[in-house]
Amino acid sequence: MFDEKKIDRLREIKEQQEKLKEEADRLEGEIILATKEELENTKFKTLTHSTENGSRITVTVAESVKMVYPTMLKKIFGAAYEDMVTEKKKYTLSDAAKRLLTNMWTGKYIEQTLAEAIAQLPVDDDIGKKLEKKLKGVKFATDKKNLINIGCMSEQDAGEYAYLITEAATWEQFENLMRVNSKSTKEEIDEIIGLINSSVIVDETTKISVE
Repeated sequence: MFDEKKIDRLREIKEQQEKLKEEADRLEGEIILATKEELENTKFKTLTHSTENGSRITVTVAESVKMVYPTMLKKIFGAAYEDMVTEKKKYTLSDAAKRLLTNMWTGKYIEQTLAEAIAQLPVDDDIGKKLEKKLKGVKFATDKKNLINIGCMSEQDAGEYAYLITEAATWEQFENLMRVNSKSTKEEIDEIIGLINSSVIVDETTKISVE
């Protein structure tokens, strides 16, 4: 015989799930608003808070790049176009292309090489050589972790230097792109930077993770 109590219980659970989701969405929204100013004042775009009960929440601003004028991609990437872009019914950027365009558009670059940035780290030569093999400027969290574990830096200092590494790696990738396309003058480089600024839009979305 079919147990009608199971149907009633399932309905109750579904209703509870809907209410809990509404509450979770509301709490996330309130947390995002509460941390908005704090996030705007940090270049790292992520912050973490812990409670006395051991709960841990991480709020992250994620960036996504969208094309406004896709036809400009060929002029931006030149000879490296086929390596950086997949042509379908829509333009699909590689992860490297997304990272480069996002960082250039948001101004997250500094005009020096990755090696020059690593040379500025306040570590001795032996540690510096180890970090040279680890720091890539691709994943901020990974670089920060290596600076803490290998460079024996504080979390704050590691974050500052990981950001510097990211900026330098972006510029180095951009310079390599310019070299591939035989562009070296300031006018040529400024033209490509101008094309990037006018051809893409970088949207930011805030995400929350709770442990």
